[in-house]
Amino acid sequence: MRKSERQQLIGSLIREEPLVNQGELVGALEKLGVSVTQATISRDLREMGVQKGSDRQGSIRYVLLPAAARRDPEEVLARTLTESGATVRAAQNLVVVRLEPGTAPGAGRAIDELEHPDIVGTVAGDDTVLLVLADSARARRMVKYLEGLAREI
Repeated sequence: MRKSERQQLIGSLIREEPLVNQGELVGALEKLGVSVTQATISRDLREMGVQKGSDRQGSIRYVLLPAAARRDPEEVLARTLTESGATVRAAQNLVVVRLEPGTAPGAGRAIDELEHPDIVGTVAGDDTVLLVLADSARARRMVKYLEGLAREI
């Protein structure tokens, strides 16, 4: 199966089933006769702009963002911060972003894609993203920036 066909199938599965992790997606594809590794799924999800978000019932699941939102990392991040009820807090030269479980990897990716000059690095867990900045003044500015993004949506 070609990559484009596999990604179309992944998109269909995401729209039709409440998939919450890559293992479930690999399993759903295997049921359809498509053998794929977790690493391939990870690349496909990143290329397709798939994020974790909330459905109408408030459950966490994969969502395929509209093409316009995928091109703008600020839009993706703003939506993720807002939908997950994120809290943002500075601790010296660090910024801690707390989100709903399962949404931090997508938020971390969006933060990385910003390529913000003040961010030295990021680490994303399941429900927390840690941003490392050069100093506490930049960390405080980053908190205001991220809080402002969340209010824009």
